[in-house]
Amino acid sequence: MSTPPSQNALDAAIAQANQQQAMASDPTASVFVSASAGSGKTKLLIDRLLRLMLPRVGADGAIVPGSDPARILCLTFTKAAAAEMAIRLQTRLGRWVTLPDTRLDAELAALSVPCTEQTRRKARALFAEVLDLPGGMRIGTIHAFCQSLLRRFPLEASMNPHFTVMEETDAALALQSCVESVLGGQPQATVAPLAGQIGLGDFMALAGVLRRDPRAQAARALVSTQPEQAQALLCRVLNLPAQAAQQTDEAFLHAACTDFADESILRSGLAVLLVEGSATAKANAQALLDWLALYPPERAAQWSVWRNGLLTKDGKPRSRGLLSTKLAEKYTDLADALHREAARILEVEEGLNARQLARLGAALLTMAAPVATLFDQRKAMQGQLEYDDLIHRTLSLLRTPGAAWVLYKLDGGIDHLLLDEVQDTSPQQWRIAGDLTEEFFAGAGTRAEEDGPRTVFAVGDYKQSIYAFQGADPDEFRDWRARFKQRAQGANLPWREPELTVSFRSTAPVLQLVDAVFADAQAARGVAEEQGRPMRHITARPGQGGRVELWPLAEVEGDEQGISPWQPAAVNATRQSPRQKLADALASTIARELAAPAAPGQKPLTPGDVLVLVPRRSSFVPLLVRALKGHNIPVATLVRTGLADQLVVQDLMALCAALLLPQDDLMLGCVLTSPLGGLSDDSLMALAVGRTPGAPLWSTLRERHAQRADWTQAWTMLNTLFGRVDYLTPYELLCAALGQQGGRARLLARLGPEAAEPMDELLSAALRYQEQHPPSLQGFLHWLRHSQETVKREAEAGGNAVRVMTAHGSKGLQARLVILPDTVGTPRFEDRLFWAQDKKTQVDVPLYVPRNALSVGLTRSLYEGLRDKAVEEYNRLLYVALTRAADRLVVCGWKPGRTVPPESWYERCRLGFERAGAQEQDWSVGDWSGKILVLEEHATPPALPASPSAVAPVEHSAAPCCLPGWVGQAPLWRATPPVAEGPLVRPLAPSRPDDTMLGPLPPARSPLDVAAITPAKAREAAFRKGNLVHSLLQFLPEHPVAEQERLATDWLARPAAGLTAAEAATLAAQIVAVLRMPALVDLFAPQARAEQRLAGIAGGQVIVGQVDRMCVLPDRVVVCDYKSGRHAPRTVEQTPVLYLRQMAAYRALLQGLWPDRQVVCVLVWTELPRADQLPDSLLDRHVPTPGGGGAS
Repeated sequence: MSTPPSQNALDAAIAQANQQQAMASDPTASVFVSASAGSGKTKLLIDRLLRLMLPRVGADGAIVPGSDPARILCLTFTKAAAAEMAIRLQTRLGRWVTLPDTRLDAELAALSVPCTEQTRRKARALFAEVLDLPGGMRIGTIHAFCQSLLRRFPLEASMNPHFTVMEETDAALALQSCVESVLGGQPQATVAPLAGQIGLGDFMALAGVLRRDPRAQAARALVSTQPEQAQALLCRVLNLPAQAAQQTDEAFLHAACTDFADESILRSGLAVLLVEGSATAKANAQALLDWLALYPPERAAQWSVWRNGLLTKDGKPRSRGLLSTKLAEKYTDLADALHREAARILEVEEGLNARQLARLGAALLTMAAPVATLFDQRKAMQGQLEYDDLIHRTLSLLRTPGAAWVLYKLDGGIDHLLLDEVQDTSPQQWRIAGDLTEEFFAGAGTRAEEDGPRTVFAVGDYKQSIYAFQGADPDEFRDWRARFKQRAQGANLPWREPELTVSFRSTAPVLQLVDAVFADAQAARGVAEEQGRPMRHITARPGQGGRVELWPLAEVEGDEQGISPWQPAAVNATRQSPRQKLADALASTIARELAAPAAPGQKPLTPGDVLVLVPRRSSFVPLLVRALKGHNIPVATLVRTGLADQLVVQDLMALCAALLLPQDDLMLGCVLTSPLGGLSDDSLMALAVGRTPGAPLWSTLRERHAQRADWTQAWTMLNTLFGRVDYLTPYELLCAALGQQGGRARLLARLGPEAAEPMDELLSAALRYQEQHPPSLQGFLHWLRHSQETVKREAEAGGNAVRVMTAHGSKGLQARLVILPDTVGTPRFEDRLFWAQDKKTQVDVPLYVPRNALSVGLTRSLYEGLRDKAVEEYNRLLYVALTRAADRLVVCGWKPGRTVPPESWYERCRLGFERAGAQEQDWSVGDWSGKILVLEEHATPPALPASPSAVAPVEHSAAPCCLPGWVGQAPLWRATPPVAEGPLVRPLAPSRPDDTMLGPLPPARSPLDVAAITPAKAREAAFRKGNLVHSLLQFLPEHPVAEQERLATDWLARPAAGLTAAEAATLAAQIVAVLRMPALVDLFAPQARAEQRLAGIAGGQVIVGQVDRMCVLPDRVVVCDYKSGRHAPRTVEQTPVLYLRQMAAYRALLQGLWPDRQVVCVLVWTELPRADQLPDSLLDRHVPTPGGGGAS
C-alpha cells in the first residue's frame, strides 16, 4: 500500500524542522535563529537549555559534562513568556524523573544526547538541581535582569541599593508637578514662543519624551550648561544663519519685501494684465499692483495678499485667474518672472517656518531641560527608578571606567546567554547583551578546550517586529546578527544561522495566502529581510484541511440609508451603518459555526477557538461585542483600556466624590442613577423636582428617603458609607461599598460579568496607592484621574469565550478561526517631534512641528522616512495577524469611501487572494449576499472512524455549584450581604481550668484541682497517678492482649513511676480491667484513635480540646474521657456539671463533622472501673453557647 501524498509531505516537513532545530540547539555553537510564526520557538529554547545542561560527546569521543544551570542566563521579552518557559522546563524535567529508561533514552536521543547510565542519572537529577538553585533558573525579562544587576552593584552604579521601581501613574503626577514648578519660575520671554503653539497637555507629553529619550540627553546637557546655545544649535540644524532665530518675522518679511529681483518686470507685466487679461485676472492683477504700491513695512503686514495672489493653498504657482496660456506664450518674460517669484515666495515662507521652528525648538529645550533635571533630582531623593532607567543605568554601569570589576564578576557567572524574541529588542538592550558577551569571544574567555565554548543563542523573527513604540528596531536585528557572527568567527568558534520555516500551527491554505500576500513588493516592504527573495512557509499539517475567505466590503447599498448625525436617535435606530452591518454579520457567522457539527475527525468549534484581531482600538470593537452578546456568545475583550475609562470605575469614582462633597448635586445624582444607587430617571426627578430652592439633593434625600423603597435603599448605603468615609482607607471604603453594601452584585447585574475585572483592578490600584501615599480618599481620586493604570486581561484568562484583541497583543497566540474585521485603515503616524543631528557637535536635536503649515524641507523629509517605517511595521503587523490562524481565516471590512487605500490590509489581502488563484463562491449572511474569494483544502479522511464525540457537538456540562448568597445567583447575580458576625468569644478548652493562659473560660474543671480542699502533696500524687493511667491506656491497646498485663506491671514498677510494688500491681489490675470492659471494645479496637485533638466552632464558641479515646463507626462516633479520681458519682445523673459541659462541647463539635451519625459520649471511671454512657437528654442541657459555658 503506497503512502498518501500528505503523509510524504508531512514526513518531509518534520524532517526539515528536526534538522534545523537540531542545528539551532547545538550546545557547542553560537546560534542566531530566524524563526517564522508557529515554528516552535519556545520548544527550541527548551531543547537548547536541556542540551546545554546535559552531558554531550566531545571532540575526542569522550562524554563531556553539561554546563552548570546556574551559569545559564535566558532573557525574554515579557514576564508571561519567561513564566511559560520556566513552566515548560520544569514540567519536562519533572517528567524525566519517573520515565522508564527506554522512554527517557528516546527523549535523550531526540536531543542528540548519548544514552548512558551517566546521562540518565544526570537527566533525572536536573529537576532537583534546578529547583535547588537560589532563586531558580535564571529565566526572566531584560528589565528584571537589569534590576537584579543594579541591586548587586549599587556602589558601582552610584545609586541607592534599596531603590524601588516607579509606577507609571506616579511618574505622570511627578512630571506634572515638575512642569508646574518650572513653568512658574521661567521668565515670560522664554515661555512666549510656546504660547499659542502648544497646549499644556502637549507640552507635558513632549517634556516626558525629551526626559526619557536617550537621544535628548546630549542636547539637554548642552542647554543646561549653555542656554544661549539652544538657538544656535537649532539654527545649524535648520541651515539658518546663527542669529536668524533672534530676528523677528516682521524684520525678515520687511527684507523680503524690499527691492526683490523681479519687482519691475512684475509691475509692468501686471499692468498689461489690467488691459488684456480676463475679468478675474484684472481683479487679481489690481490687488497685486496695490500691494506693490505699498512701502515695505505695509507690504510685510499684508504679505498674505502677495502670497495668495501668486500661489495656491498647496504652495504651487497659480495657473488660473492670472496669466492664461495664450498670454503666457505672448509675454514669456512675465511668465518666467511669475514662476521665479513663486519660488522666491516659497523660500521666504520656508525661512519664516524655519525661524519659527528654531525659536519653538529652543524654547522647548530650554523648558524641558530643567523639568528633566528636577524630575531626576526628585527621583533620586526618593530612591526611585523608572523601567527605562533600569536599561540606561545598566548600560552606563557596563560602560563606565570602573566597569571592568563588574564585567569580571559577571564573566565568572555566565557561560551561556539565550535571547528570546530578539526582533523586539531595543538598541540599548542589544548593547547590554553585547557588553555581557564581549568576553565570550576574547582569548581565554572562550574556554573552548576544557569546559566547551561559551555561547550566545538568539531567536527571533524579523517579520514580527511590531513594537517600534517601545524602541524595537528590526534593523538592529540584522546588525547584531552580523556583529555576533563576526565575533564568533574571529575567535574560530562555531556559528550557525538556521531558519525555521516549517509551521506546526497553520494549515496549507493559510500559509498559501501568507506567501501570496507578501509576494507583492509593496506588501513585502519591511517584512522580507532581503528584497526580491520570495517568502515560503512549509506546513507540518498537510491534508488536515483549512479555509481562508475574503468577504466583500460592507457598505450601505441601494435605497438603504446610513446613520446620520443630523437625524434624531429614533430615526437612526432604524438605520444601519456599514460597521454595524459587518458586526451583525460576523456575530451571525460565529453563532452558525459554533452550532455546526464538527467535521469527521475534528473537534467542534468552541467560543474559545475564535480570535478577532484589530490593528488598533476603534469604535468597531464595542459594536462587535454587543452583537456577539445579542447571540448569547461569550466574549472577552482583551484590548488594553484605561482603568479610569471603565464605566464601572467611573461609577465608583462618582460614589467617592459624592461622599467627599455631598453638596455636589450633579455627582450625587450620577450615583443615585447608577447601579449603586438603583434609582431610575423618573425616581430621581420625583426626588429632585419641587424641593426647597437652594436645598441640596443630599438633604432632600435624607428627609424624604422613607417615602419610597428605592430611596430608602440608596440613603441607607450612602449614609452608612458617609459615616465611615473619614475613618477608612480608600481600599477599605471600596470594599465596604462593594461587599457589605452589595455594590458588586448590583454592578454585575447591570453591567455584566465583564465589569468584575475593572472592579478588581480598582481595588488593586487602591492598595498600590496606599503603599506609597497617605491613604487619603481625595488624593486617591486625584491620583486615579491622572492614572496610567490599564485593564488588560491576559489572553489565557479569556476562558471559553471569543477573544477580541489587538494584533499587537496576539503575539504568541493562535486560534482555529481568526477574523480580521478592521482592515481598511492605513498606518497612522501622528508624531510631531522629529530628530536631526547637528553635524558640528554630533548632538541629536529635537524639531517640534505643531502643525503641517510650519513644516520645512528637512522635517518633511524626516516625516516621509518615519512614515515609510510606519508602513513597514503595518505590513509586519499584518503578517502577525495572518499567522495567528490555525485552520480558518476570514478577512473582511467596511467600505471607507470611494476607494480602498492600497496600503490597507484589505487591499494587500485581496491582491494575495488573486495571486494565489482563489475561487469565487456565492455567499450570504442574513440580508447581505455577494461573492467571496476562497482558498480551501479538504481534509484527508482519517484512517480510523471518528468517535461519536468527534462527530456530534459536545454538550458542555458542569456540576451544580452552590454559591454563597453574598456572591449572587444567575442570571441577575443579586447578592445578599453576609450577616455581620459578632466577635467570637475566646477559645473554650473543655478540660482547661479558668485561670490558665487562655484566660477566663467556662471549662470543665477536674475535681482533683480544687486547692482549697485538697492538700498540695495529695494533689501532686493524684496528678501523677492520672498521667500514668492515661499513658498506659493510650499505648497498651497497640500490644497483644496476652502481654498487656505484664507490660503494665513492668512499666509501673519503674523507679520513675514513684509507686510501691503493691500500688503498681493494684493500678495495673485496674488498667487491665478497663481494657477488658465489653462496653469499650470499639474504643480499644485497632481503628480507634488515642489522644485525638479537636478544634472548631460550635454554638458560636471556639472549642479546642483533646479526647482520650475516639472511634468513628459507620453509624456512630464514640468518644470517651478517663477520670481517675476516687469519688465517682453513684448514678449518671449525678455526674458533675463541669464534666457534662466538657463532653457536651465535644459532642457539639463532632456533630458538626459527622451530622449523619450519632455521637456517643462515655466517661470511664478507672478507679472502680466503670463506664457511664451519658444520655443525650443530659448533655442537651449543657450545649455550648456564644456567651460561653453550657446552656445551663
